[in-house]
Amino acid sequence: MYDKIICAIGLGSRERAERLLRTAHALLSPEGELTVAHIIDRFPSGHESPDEWAVSVIKEAEEKLGALCRRLGIAASIEVRPGTASKTLLTIAKEKKADLIVLATHNSDILDRIFGSTVEYVIRHADCSVLVERADTAHDDTTKTGKTKHA
Repeated sequence: MYDKIICAIGLGSRERAERLLRTAHALLSPEGELTVAHIIDRFPSGHESPDEWAVSVIKEAEEKLGALCRRLGIAASIEVRPGTASKTLLTIAKEKKADLIVLATHNSDILDRIFGSTVEYVIRHADCSVLVERADTAHDDTTKTGKTKHA
């Protein structure tokens, strides 16, 4: 059991977000604190601080994550921030004094091969334990055609 968990929710499917939240909640001690983190790292260049559009994007993400937690019956604080995903996630973990970060991989692309992935960076630099849900065909929510798989 962990006392302070950061659960990173990315742009993946709702089903994957639900799995991550349920996993994090199951590992949380009875009096523990769960923080759901979402990092927005694709603001238009030249914006040093969030403008009205960015603020609305952050607010919308906070509302959606809050609604997801309520629907699942999971009490959590929500942290939505702009920045580089890996570094901002580690900042949140440090601020919250987290003892576990829960996050998921995605199917890697050429950028991951050149620059390294968020997950790799977090694993190498985290001051706490990291639990990674791997992207694989058994758990992917969509096929290459984008259609939902049915069990």
